[in-house]
Amino acid sequence: MSLKGTLSELALSDLIEVISLGGKSGRLQIVRDDEPAATLSFRDGRLINASVGALEGERAFYAVLAFREGSFFFDTEADPGEETLDLPTGSLLMEGMRRVDEVFRLRDTLPATSRATFVGGDSDNPTEKSILGYLGPGARDVGDIVAGMLLEGVSDEYESLRALLRLVNRGVVRVTAETEAGQAPSPPAGPPAATEHP
Repeated sequence: MSLKGTLSELALSDLIEVISLGGKSGRLQIVRDDEPAATLSFRDGRLINASVGALEGERAFYAVLAFREGSFFFDTEADPGEETLDLPTGSLLMEGMRRVDEVFRLRDTLPATSRATFVGGDSDNPTEKSILGYLGPGARDVGDIVAGMLLEGVSDEYESLRALLRLVNRGVVRVTAETEAGQAPSPPAGPPAATEHP
């Protein structure tokens, strides 16, 4: 049994439940913008691996659940490959849907087009350190930061936005909304505080 369709016809969470409850084995390929975007592997209905960009395993699964557009093909003949996930699919889905809901709330607080500027300070948290390293002494769009973290395999959108919000709440980073003309405000005058970070 192979499945083929679009995520607008069948939500990814529903598709995963169909595969899981049916006890199917194989690989689910998701294509976006005519490019392979993600792969989910199943063995006897259990999700055993996920990959999207440089992310693998549980982080990748949570990132994939946010996909709302694209097409899919579930190939029951494909070897599911190596097992990297050891949690029940239902538990992963519940946590993933909670994260998706939280991401939508975080996007309201930290829109992709808003501008993040380093103010000063540091962090011991690995995700926060990566954001500070990616941000550097200048400013970047929040969407660029999240995309960079995803491409590097450091964290998914949920983890990146939560870490960025913590930095904002501590005053290490300032986030400003874009202007009415669609341009981000220029960074503040003067150099940032002299703090060494990766």
